[in-house]
Amino acid sequence: MPLPRNSVRDAELVNACLNGDQAAWAELIRSYQRLIYSVARLLCPDQRDADEVFQQVCLELYLRLAAVRDVASLPKWLVIVTRRQSVTLLRGRRQMSNFEENHLPADPRVEAVEHHHSVQRVLEQMPDRCRRLLTDLYFSEEPLTYAKVAERMQIPVASVGPTRARCLEKLRAMLNAV
Repeated sequence: MPLPRNSVRDAELVNACLNGDQAAWAELIRSYQRLIYSVARLLCPDQRDADEVFQQVCLELYLRLAAVRDVASLPKWLVIVTRRQSVTLLRGRRQMSNFEENHLPADPRVEAVEHHHSVQRVLEQMPDRCRRLLTDLYFSEEPLTYAKVAERMQIPVASVGPTRARCLEKLRAMLNAV
């Protein structure tokens, strides 16, 4: 599972985008495509609607990128814009002019998607040993035993648990700093 880009790389991409670099635009969109689609699909179950929301969010990003003051807040901004674009689309689909964002039920899944994205961003910034261990334990396609993780990382099985605890504490501290 590829991890999203970190804030430093995002800042470089944003600067390159603002200078007209098309490859940077493609990479920036690729970095946030999963976040945008995840939120859009939660709010707009129809795939075509989610596709339309994605396009509108990308357009708004293109039009407003120069106004983004804090690149680290870009994921949260994209979630907000995706939610608003979904409301706009749903309002049009339902032919209801009084359909507002607050009529969407509070969906903890949107918060979960945003939190998952934050965890992945912070995980990418962690030391390689912690990133590998936490990825193997929590993000691998198949659940891995401590023995398998120890074998992959070439460490004693008895050190997996304590290392995991230290890495989780680092992850927690980094998430709290965000």
